[in-house]
Amino acid sequence: MLDSRAQFRVLYHNFLTCVVDLQFLPNPGDIQKLGIQLMAALSALGLVIAIYEVPRYSFSGWPAEKLAIAAWGDQEFMIATTMAIAGLLAILAWNSVLPARQDALVLGPLPVHTRTIGLARIAAIASVLGMSAAALNVFTGISFPFVWIPPGGNLLRSFAAYWLTMAAAAMFIFSALLAMQGLAALVLTHRLFLRVSSALQLACYFVILSVYFLKPPLANPQALTAQANQRWLAVLPSYWFLGIFQELNGSIHPAFRPLALRALWALCIVALTAAVALGLAYRRSLRRLIEEPDITPSDRVRPLARVTTFIAARLMPQPLERAILLFTARTLARSREHRLLLAAYTGIGLAIAFAYARSYLYGYAENPWDQPNVPFIAGSVIVLFMVIIGARAVFALPVSQPSSWVFRLTAVHQPASYFAAVRKSLFALAAAPVWIGCAILYLAVWPSRPALEHLTLLVALGVLFVERGLYKFRKIPFACSYLPGKANLHVRLYAFGVLFLFLADSGSRLEFWTMSGAARYLVLLPVVLILAVWARRRTVEFAGAPGNRIQFEDMPRADIFALDLRPDGAWLSDEAYVEAIESQPRRSWARGGSR
Repeated sequence: MLDSRAQFRVLYHNFLTCVVDLQFLPNPGDIQKLGIQLMAALSALGLVIAIYEVPRYSFSGWPAEKLAIAAWGDQEFMIATTMAIAGLLAILAWNSVLPARQDALVLGPLPVHTRTIGLARIAAIASVLGMSAAALNVFTGISFPFVWIPPGGNLLRSFAAYWLTMAAAAMFIFSALLAMQGLAALVLTHRLFLRVSSALQLACYFVILSVYFLKPPLANPQALTAQANQRWLAVLPSYWFLGIFQELNGSIHPAFRPLALRALWALCIVALTAAVALGLAYRRSLRRLIEEPDITPSDRVRPLARVTTFIAARLMPQPLERAILLFTARTLARSREHRLLLAAYTGIGLAIAFAYARSYLYGYAENPWDQPNVPFIAGSVIVLFMVIIGARAVFALPVSQPSSWVFRLTAVHQPASYFAAVRKSLFALAAAPVWIGCAILYLAVWPSRPALEHLTLLVALGVLFVERGLYKFRKIPFACSYLPGKANLHVRLYAFGVLFLFLADSGSRLEFWTMSGAARYLVLLPVVLILAVWARRRTVEFAGAPGNRIQFEDMPRADIFALDLRPDGAWLSDEAYVEAIESQPRRSWARGGSR
């Protein structure tokens, strides 16, 4: 029989390949490739920061004391970025922390101690987070200690202070999330924990992004000692660990000692809480996974389902459109993976919108918030775009690929009918909530005329985003297999993101300029409407093209293409649909042929 160390090594290597629960990847090699791409992207981000920042210190003519104080802001930025990356990865690995039912059924009967299973899981997640933090800081951790040496310090001390601080900051956020999840698993029943866990996961995701983008700039002597800022310093962990770095690096400013002590106490408390809570939760979870059921429909859900069905029937009288809308909405509500991915896109959009609004939060904005302004305009456009492309990306991922045979058997209508239903579902579930939220916000804070002008443009932009996003999309949501790696996202996504942010910022400034005159606005609005109409016509023409069919299998790009030599209007045996049957009463068609 294997000893506990050998069991730990086997479980550790197994858990290391499934830290992030990505059921959409067809084989384990893809998760390894995805991990390499993630490490490369984080290293590239650190390299860009180092190339931009190091020359500023190396060629600066400031005295050493002034240069050391000027570096506080960059030091806090690197600490906060490391904490944010570690926190986001810990949230992605949220479902891998506690044992699943499969672990209880497979590992439960084996002579493997619960402590060994728990330690292997936590070690695997901690390894991924540690490698990510190291990849982010590999270039900055080598170059910044040379330029962050304070007066009277030395390189070795600065180097050790940097890496110890980054490790402690990543460990703090990781332990805090583990402690939160372990305490929830101890206090709640298994069924209630499964319901609360998803909400807690999403809440932590939004909190991390909001704090990262909205935290006030306090890394200067005046802000650190101001009495009005002590409340902020007491709740912002990135400044606590800035105090640790300064103390380890040899800073003599008195404001950093209490921050460093608070960081040490907080790190010890969350680490001890996480260890105790997870240890007890593992013992309890393995037993409850067998004895207690998972989430089951409750009686309280049925009235809500009837209400949503009633609303869907009024919005979409066609049974096909209503069925796809309800299937899409309920899948998003029940699938944790799809909901988390959509929340990731939404959170990024909200974070960027909050970053635009920072000037109003801290009182240095140029224009009043209750009048048209660029930050509010850009924020709404970015959130609308991110929600739509997030929902579009989620639609392409299967929820239960083996059950797609149901859709194959029931696909008796023309493909254009399904594509129209998918388009309406994207409008109802992604664009409409953002439109409604923006309408409430802008009509409440802005004058009526500019608010209505912006909402009109926002509706036109939403139509443009939806129609452009669904062009050549031939799938029923969640019903087609997914083949990753075709889009080369690790290269295209960055370039596309930078381009979109530039266009969104430039377009928002252009819209703000046109709001000062009716003639300018009447020139901009037709341009956007023409683009929206063009995108819709293009999508409709593609959906109604002859021979176009619903896609259920995501296939790799073919090197050889077959020639379609059928005459116009000819059908294959599986291309006869209900609309064709109703339009030709003289002939009776079935899906298998004619009779």
